[in-house]
Amino acid sequence: MGEKMDGDAGDIWVEAWLAIWVRPRATMRRIVDTDPRKFAVGIAFVAGALAMLNIRSGMFGAPMPRMHLRMPPIGPFSLALTALFMGGVNVALLYAFGALYRWSGAMLGGTADAVKVRAALAWSQVPGIYLTIVGIIAAALGTVPAASARPLTHSPLALLDGIIVVWQFVISLKCLGEVHGFSAWRALGAILLGLLAILIVVFGVAITIWLAMAVGRALA
Repeated sequence: MGEKMDGDAGDIWVEAWLAIWVRPRATMRRIVDTDPRKFAVGIAFVAGALAMLNIRSGMFGAPMPRMHLRMPPIGPFSLALTALFMGGVNVALLYAFGALYRWSGAMLGGTADAVKVRAALAWSQVPGIYLTIVGIIAAALGTVPAASARPLTHSPLALLDGIIVVWQFVISLKCLGEVHGFSAWRALGAILLGLLAILIVVFGVAITIWLAMAVGRALA
């Protein structure tokens, strides 16, 4: 079930923050075997909060559309509240998608429970946290112009962003596959199956609402 990692059980909580980049399956196995609940919610919260801060920092100095001229600037207190809110939203999404991918994984022969799936989803966000922190620091120092006017392909940071985003997705597949006990390709299938289930539910709700409105108009 993947390569072994050296060190005792206590070292995993130090090693995992870097090892998840290069040995995601082995790292995820040690995390699950030690305590799949540890840090999972915290990682999701920090990832969501930092993502919001990164979005705001990327807007500093950027040319805003005309309609934004009427919007009041957001202060530090409001920004902090927004970041906290987005952290909470990401935690909620962690639980929602944890349940969804536990079900879809089980449909494809996976054995993980929701706790282990949440651990996989949370720890696969760690590379994104590093990238977000770098982005915030770069924007604050002005080393990379916010919402740069340069073409996206001419930005070294944008290229690095793209590479890390792709690798983070691969890490998420490997982590999800590890906890479910199957391959990363089957993990991709579990994700696609889960997303398909969401689309079916949304489509079903939309059709139900449309039919209810049509019947209401017919009876009016």
